[in-house]
Amino acid sequence: MTTLAVIPARYASTRFPGKPLAPICGRAMVLHVYDRTRAASAVDDVTVATDDERIVSVCHAEGIEATMTSGAHATGTDRLAEVANRRAADIYVNVQGDEPLIAPVAIDAVIACLQAARPRGIEVATGYLETATPEQLESRSVVQLVPTVDGCVLALSRLPIPFGFDEEFPRTVHVGLYAFTRAALGRFAAWPRGPVERAESIELLRFLEHGERIACVPILPGSIGVDHPEDLARVEAVLAAGG
Repeated sequence: MTTLAVIPARYASTRFPGKPLAPICGRAMVLHVYDRTRAASAVDDVTVATDDERIVSVCHAEGIEATMTSGAHATGTDRLAEVANRRAADIYVNVQGDEPLIAPVAIDAVIACLQAARPRGIEVATGYLETATPEQLESRSVVQLVPTVDGCVLALSRLPIPFGFDEEFPRTVHVGLYAFTRAALGRFAAWPRGPVERAESIELLRFLEHGERIACVPILPGSIGVDHPEDLARVEAVLAAGG
């Protein structure tokens, strides 16, 4: 069974233009993501999927494979689907290009989650953190995930859910790390964006809106997603401390 990890890296980020090339400890952020992804034991190969020649040039200078994709994709998973049309693999892992501290074991955990879920007819998996910080609950850049009792995604939202009406519920945070079969990516790319996905701007909702289940697994905390320029200093501090 072969696993291809794909790192979507779009230059024209709305909140942080040029984010994949933002320097962290003297290296572009996308290179840090590549290093962490390459270290995952369940990953056979890695490519950076981008729509910008500047990102391609930086990757090639480091001997890293980069795949040019369309600039019209609405989401990173749409970009992943284009790569899947070109390269055959059993599992494709979407590792977000703004997760420079992603743990290789987290990538392995999501791959294992999908492998375990496939006999149940589930072709998509993702990860989450079991405890949200107060800052994460307040940030609309952070997605909340509600798991089912059998290890699938019940809901995703940028608001803390569910509402604690009768009793409090532990808040869990979605991690931008997904695994798919090739067939699942093909369906995703063929479907139009649904109203909930468009409202929340959460791409995995496309599967839920079309009636498909998503397996999910808790992973260890420690990663810091870079959503804004000020997040770079936090990442550098962790790396400087040996993280």
